[in-house]
Amino acid sequence: MSGRTELIEQVQAAKFACRCCGACCSGADNEVMVTPDEVEVLMQATGLAFADIAEPYPDWMEYPDGTKITFGWVLRRGADGNCMFLKENRCSIYASRPHICRTYPFMLDGEELIISECPAVGCSRSVDAEETADALLCRRDAEDAEFQESETQYQKHSIASGSTVIIDSRGVHLWK
Repeated sequence: MSGRTELIEQVQAAKFACRCCGACCSGADNEVMVTPDEVEVLMQATGLAFADIAEPYPDWMEYPDGTKITFGWVLRRGADGNCMFLKENRCSIYASRPHICRTYPFMLDGEELIISECPAVGCSRSVDAEETADALLCRRDAEDAEFQESETQYQKHSIASGSTVIIDSRGVHLWK
């Protein structure tokens, strides 16, 4: 991709306009990765505690000594498997929603635009392509920074044998 201009054109060509169907927020496979900064924004918006909003990313690396490690957080889901913030097919935290939610069904893999399956792709005029492109670039930068900081935290901390920990940009966190 040659840059922002091409990204804008690709977003426009996708002809995506959200139908508010809630499909992206529903079901067991809707893991929404969030950074500690995004969880803080949601804490301020909702009055909820960190642990009420986020849970560890569910893919754990397990070692022979009993140590378990995962990197990062996902939004909690309700008992129905849907995002806890989905209410009547509407996002109850829309103004504070995480990067991944702001940019769905789009994401950047390096410079390549990836478009997830969504019934609203290819159906109508596109969303504000400039705003979406800027949000995608912001998301990529935030995800890259989170990855780099998490790697730094992993390298600078020693993890006690048999511990279960989550590593993010802010450190190593013991889990139950």
